[in-house]
Amino acid sequence: MTRAKAALSRGALALVAAAAFFGHARAIGAGFVFDDRGAIQENPVVQGDLDLGALFGSDFWGRPPGEGPGTWRPLVVLSFWLNKHITGGFHETNLLLHAATSVVLALALSRHTGRTTFAVVAAMVFGVLGVNTEAVVGLVGRADVMAAGLGWLAWFVAGRADEPEEPRSSLWAALAFAGALASKESAIVFPLFLFLADRLLAPPGRAPRILSARYGSLVAAAVLVIALRTVAFASPLAAVSRELQANPLLAEGWGPRIFTSLRLFAMALGKIVLPVGLSADYSYAAILPEHSPFALPVLVGALVLVGLVVLSIRLRRREPLFALAAVMVLVPWIVMSQLPFVLPTIFAERLLYLPAAGFALMVARIGEWMLERTPGGLVFPAASAGKGKKRAAQKRPKVEPANLRSFVLVLGPVMLANLALAWSRAADWENDRTLFASAMEVVPRSARAHHNYGSALLNEGKSAASIASFERAVEILPTWSEPHAQLGVAMLDTGRVREAEEHFRKAVELDPDSTKAVFNLSVFLARQGRLEEVRANLAPFVERHPNRAREAALLRQIEADLRSPQRP
Repeated sequence: MTRAKAALSRGALALVAAAAFFGHARAIGAGFVFDDRGAIQENPVVQGDLDLGALFGSDFWGRPPGEGPGTWRPLVVLSFWLNKHITGGFHETNLLLHAATSVVLALALSRHTGRTTFAVVAAMVFGVLGVNTEAVVGLVGRADVMAAGLGWLAWFVAGRADEPEEPRSSLWAALAFAGALASKESAIVFPLFLFLADRLLAPPGRAPRILSARYGSLVAAAVLVIALRTVAFASPLAAVSRELQANPLLAEGWGPRIFTSLRLFAMALGKIVLPVGLSADYSYAAILPEHSPFALPVLVGALVLVGLVVLSIRLRRREPLFALAAVMVLVPWIVMSQLPFVLPTIFAERLLYLPAAGFALMVARIGEWMLERTPGGLVFPAASAGKGKKRAAQKRPKVEPANLRSFVLVLGPVMLANLALAWSRAADWENDRTLFASAMEVVPRSARAHHNYGSALLNEGKSAASIASFERAVEILPTWSEPHAQLGVAMLDTGRVREAEEHFRKAVELDPDSTKAVFNLSVFLARQGRLEEVRANLAPFVERHPNRAREAALLRQIEADLRSPQRP
């Protein structure tokens, strides 16, 4: 017996959207914090007129090739531009996109499994998960939301594996997948997910061949997007600029990367299942590379990883939905594992947006089992044999009151706990100070958490109070340039001119290509009338980075002043 094309009612879809929207509604009161400023407020592509050349020729932060981590996400940048110049409502858009993504997940699950209850419950749980807060409330998390939504849309429009292949469906699926890739690079694993989902959910002998239009169209879409990126921006294999303080694995070999990846896997699942102790930052030295395979976090991660793989294999026939949930966790983790390549950051909660759906599926399947007490099958009413003919019917199991109570006892605590955690966590995004005050409590060894908290105080005019935070950041990571650059500003504001100059110079010494370090020292020297020193500091930087307009303009002004006959 085949599965019916289970269609979700408008009421069910509205329920899913409402859960996702109101579960994270506090996002509307959030500010532009942390990476949001760099991606939007300081991004020349977002702030300027619509320029398609710049849109496709710049990275996520509006920088040219080679000057950033190589993150190319033109579809997300375009959405930011539309918010800035036409629609407004940056955080409202994030919230609506999250609600839409949850709805698409429900539609895809319903179509591919034939289980409407399972699909709605899974999407509702996903919509309220506390671990999704960073992706929904943080504006840069829009990349994760859009990539997931467009990926699941591709899954939905591709149709079931046991349905006849239609060229139109393959085309729409390829377009949706291309949009996911243009939103975030991690979407590259979607064809693998679709292939494994087909093997799990298709009736025996009905899964498509590997060499079929279903998969070939996705591969073609990936090739086209990568080609567009290569021509307009840079090859994915081109050298990029990444910081050791953001990901200490940049300096490590394969052994520590594998061991650390296992530790991160256990940590990621822990954050998804129990989203407490969340932080906006996990960089140096919050998470350090693991150098021993026998460290407890590594062993736990290995045990959980192997367990999930075994689960997906052993249950692929008897409980395919549990196996599908495991696949939803494991496939996105391939990109985030730090093994194919080292990411710009060692860990971030927004990266868990996709794998968190696997946990939602697991909860939904347990809840469905408690509701119906019919484990083990994807047996739903068969689709109609043709127009005008009656559908084959199979009587659904009667829902007993005791089963309903069990269902509520399973689903209720998960939903309510995540709603409360998401609501509480969203308050941290009010501003940088609140966000990094929270981060310092969770990861007190993070240099960036202390640095960003100090920067928030500095921006609020609390220079004296900021000094301790910058000094703590320098203590944790003495080789990082930015805290020295900020310390110079704070000490200059408090009248400690000699110490300010020492930190300005130390910042440039540690990173001669740091815009902040070079600019801060140049402004300091210029205010003291030491124009020759300013030129000596700025000229090599501008030669290496001719696209840095602010520094180039300052150098032109200094050279004009040096040539002026009025100069004393």
